Amino acid sequence: MDDLGLRDRDEILVNDRLASAVWGCMLIWVGVCFLAGFQHWAADLSLPDLVWFPFLREWLHDYDFDFRVIPMLFAGNAIILLLELMVRMLFKRFRHNLTTLFLYIFAFAGLAAGSCGMFEPIYLLPGFFLALGAAILFSTLLQKTVH
Repeated sequence: MDDLGLRDRDEILVNDRLASAVWGCMLIWVGVCFLAGFQHWAADLSLPDLVWFPFLREWLHDYDFDFRVIPMLFAGNAIILLLELMVRMLFKRFRHNLTTLFLYIFAFAGLAAGSCGMFEPIYLLPGFFLALGAAILFSTLLQKTVH
C-alpha cells in the first residue's frame, strides 16, 4: 500500500480524478473555442492569425470561421495543464505522472506558439525531443525535491 491507500501505480492512475477533471476542462475549452470561432466572439480581440494547419482552412472553407481562435485554444489548454501542475505540486497525493504532464504542457505551448507563426514547422521534431528531455529532467528534479 502507498500513501493513498492504493495497491500499485496502475490503481493510482485509474483513480486519478484530477486528471479526468482536467481533461474534461480541456475538452470544454476546445468546444468553447470552436464555438467562438463559428460565432465570431473574438472578432474585436487583437489575436494572432493561424499560420499552421492549412487543412483546417480546407476543412472549414464552407463556413465563416475565425481561425484566430486556434492558437488561443492551444494556449488555454497549456494554461489548464499548468494549473494541474500547480495542484500536483501542492498536494502530495497527486504527485505522480509529472513527466507526461510536462510533455503535454510543452506540446500545447509549442502548438500555441507555432500556430501563430513564432517558429516554422520544421522545428517540431527537434522541439519534441527538447520538450521530452526537459519534461523528464523537470519531473525528476521536482519529484526529488518535493518528497
